[in-house]
Amino acid sequence: MGKDKMLKGIIGLQAVCMIVLAVFVVIQQLPESAPGSVDASGAGAGGSDGEAAVVGDQAIRNSDWVEQLKKQYGDSVLRMLMLRSALDQESAKGSLEVTAEEIQSELASQMEGYEDEDAFYREMKEQLGMSRDDVWSDAMYRLLLEKWMTRGIEVSDKEVDAYMKEHQAELSASSRLHLRWIVLPDSDKASAVLDELEQGAGFEELAQRESLDEGTASNGGDLGLIDERDPFLDPGAAKAAAGLQPGDIAGPVEVAGGYAVIELLERITPPDPGKAAMRERVKRMIALDEAGSLKDGEEKLLKHYQASVLPDPTSEPTKG
Repeated sequence: MGKDKMLKGIIGLQAVCMIVLAVFVVIQQLPESAPGSVDASGAGAGGSDGEAAVVGDQAIRNSDWVEQLKKQYGDSVLRMLMLRSALDQESAKGSLEVTAEEIQSELASQMEGYEDEDAFYREMKEQLGMSRDDVWSDAMYRLLLEKWMTRGIEVSDKEVDAYMKEHQAELSASSRLHLRWIVLPDSDKASAVLDELEQGAGFEELAQRESLDEGTASNGGDLGLIDERDPFLDPGAAKAAAGLQPGDIAGPVEVAGGYAVIELLERITPPDPGKAAMRERVKRMIALDEAGSLKDGEEKLLKHYQASVLPDPTSEPTKG
């Protein structure tokens, strides 16, 4: 289903919005600096139009920095704030509610395939710049929007049963595999490398010396953690890895570009969420599918609150 990639795309956009918003807030709170004032290092003293950076003998001013951020991300940040305002107002009416348990359940589904909770939050921080609070807040508002969109939609047990039967393979949990490989030009060369490994040669050293895969040879053939259903994982490698236990080596395996020797370092299998939890997840998916896209839901919500973007008073008037 590519759920993890789709999710990262959604969260990534939210992360950009929150990061840029934080920059706006910080800049607005900086004290005004006197014209030409400098600190002990000789740099500008900051301020709403102070110096954000110095490159050679040229300064980049805060106002230029913020203006560029607004040009690139301003619309996305403003839209996010408008949506969250609308959802906050719906929640204040008592018509929408998301419990801590629901948020935790949503986050648990996002964590599937990660080694543990810390690994999930570490990747969110490293890849998207999101703190735990950011991830929690993002999940809460997404669930609120979904609930607003699916109000009044009833999904029967029969519909859930039919969906689960039709999408059985997609709904089953997929493992994450930590693999490394050595790609060789032909099966004979791959067999020779296998012999060297059996005689005690190091996998990493052989990969650096022999592998044709320029992307991984320098780091010992390490492919990192990959979802077993990742479309970018070579089909031959995926099929071979499916039958391996951690520490096992397989080969020669026919792959794009030659033959490979593959080692499985680790297999991370997410826990079974349970039949009841899976049925609730499917019910939610069916309701959302009937409700339409999240984009459409956002538009309906903003229209419901007669939301509109006002002219930017800081922008230059258009010349006639």
